[in-house]
Amino acid sequence: MRIENVPGEYTLAAFYEGDEIVPDKNGARFVKHAYGEELAASEMESILTEKEYDWENTKRPCVPFSQAVVYGLHVRGFTRHSSSGCKHKGTFAGVAEKLDYLQNLGVTSLLLQPAYEFTEAEKNTADAHPVGAPYGGYSSEKAKEEKKKLNYWGYQEGYYYAPKASYAAGKDAVTEFKDLVKVCHVRGMELWMQFYFPHTVNEREILSILEHWTLEYQVDGFQIMADHINMELIRNAPLLSDVKLIYYGFEDRPLSDRNQHSPAKRLCAFNEGPMIAYRRFLKGDEHTLSDMMEVLKKNGRSVAYMNSVADYNSFRVNDLVSYDYKHNEDNGEDNRDGSNYNHSWNCGEEGPSRKKAVIALREKQKRNIFTMLALSQGTPYLFMGDEMSKTQKGNNNPYNQDNETAWVNWRDLKKNGEFYQFVKELLAFRRAHPILHMDQPLTGADVKGLGYPDISFHGLEAYMTSSEPYRRELGVLLNGAYAKTKDGEPDSLLFLAFNMHWQAHECALPLLRKGLRWQVVLATEKLPEGHELERTLTVPARTIYVLEAVREPGATEKMPVNDDRTGF
Repeated sequence: MRIENVPGEYTLAAFYEGDEIVPDKNGARFVKHAYGEELAASEMESILTEKEYDWENTKRPCVPFSQAVVYGLHVRGFTRHSSSGCKHKGTFAGVAEKLDYLQNLGVTSLLLQPAYEFTEAEKNTADAHPVGAPYGGYSSEKAKEEKKKLNYWGYQEGYYYAPKASYAAGKDAVTEFKDLVKVCHVRGMELWMQFYFPHTVNEREILSILEHWTLEYQVDGFQIMADHINMELIRNAPLLSDVKLIYYGFEDRPLSDRNQHSPAKRLCAFNEGPMIAYRRFLKGDEHTLSDMMEVLKKNGRSVAYMNSVADYNSFRVNDLVSYDYKHNEDNGEDNRDGSNYNHSWNCGEEGPSRKKAVIALREKQKRNIFTMLALSQGTPYLFMGDEMSKTQKGNNNPYNQDNETAWVNWRDLKKNGEFYQFVKELLAFRRAHPILHMDQPLTGADVKGLGYPDISFHGLEAYMTSSEPYRRELGVLLNGAYAKTKDGEPDSLLFLAFNMHWQAHECALPLLRKGLRWQVVLATEKLPEGHELERTLTVPARTIYVLEAVREPGATEKMPVNDDRTGF
């Protein structure tokens, strides 16, 4: 080991394996280099100098999963575009500049793609991207011979104890990252991090890394991307007892008889199952109703579930309804990388279209899938830019695209302002109705004798869903009496009407006691003028309606009591 002082700045450390200089795998700070600069191992210099940091008595907000809305983002790509309007584009400070935007949208928790130190461009490395890594990787000998590609996403083994220096606006990434965490906490927002661990990193090292970020950076949660570890070691670690852990799957254990009230959930299962269910139902595939019902109601006693409609390694929402096939040619792998199974439908024309009918259908389909997400019991996850209809032109995994393909173009916010407003109002609607995001699972029974089950599913007959594989219509009745609003009053009785068929369908509405009536409060297609909501509702093709039971003028009933249970 060699120590070197840089006058007035910091102290550097160099480590050796034999005569070769190697980076400090446990380094807590690294010298900043320009993003994308090709570096040899000897140029990854760690800094020994430490600074005191004043957290100003800020505390973790501990937002319950049932109240959370998660926003996944790439620190550089979120604000790097010239249209972002940020002073410090592509940095931790740039993310802080956009917190007003995120909070106004309804976001409570940020989930950062790898923001620990890693080398996105290595010198003299024939294969810097192992085959099978989440960000893509080379898939042929020819690809290995080509010029090395940038690892934009960062899913590789890294220097896990340090924030990424090139994501800082200044030279001090440690302080800048802490500033971001602190300002999030001041706002009541959480900051979570993704960590990708290949098999070369053992579970003891992983535990040490997570504990470091918990204690040193006050991080609120971690998404652990590894398939070779014993998660019992991680979940039972005392130092991680008050942070959230997100993994592919956790066992939902029953509550103890001595503890009838569930402790705050800190474990969350997050995988692609819900995304596939949403996409297949949206597309109109057969055999989709059972999977969709499962996603709509899925909730755990000790484990939360996070749902997504798009992520970094899938079609973006806009591309989901615009492309039948991936278009990853720009990645340089002859379109062989990225998933071939996107469960997408281009609405009649591949790629950009000028046909009004195609454009209108795509807009409705985007509203549909976000509505499915918001009406599900699990925690909703949005990936950056989808709320403003970002497109990657059919590229479903731009792992090496440090450019406008992967960056958020903030001009889309103005261009697609109507869609953004819809998403914002949708999240506000979810927030206002606790029956849509309960802390504990709904039972499907009326255990309190409140007139309706807490949740029931409807098909051609009352309380009986249709089993035919070609059925694409679903009704869901949610009894708000099983939930309390912020003012302590029972929530509303809601009826969710889904029709993903390409033909309109008429559904029978549950009858309400005298003095109550159904009212459409949310729709992905406007209800025709003069439509009377009494016994039936005609749901147009590929449309979702949300109805609320409201009091007639002068009526005193607070909640409906079931007189005649009818369904589709």
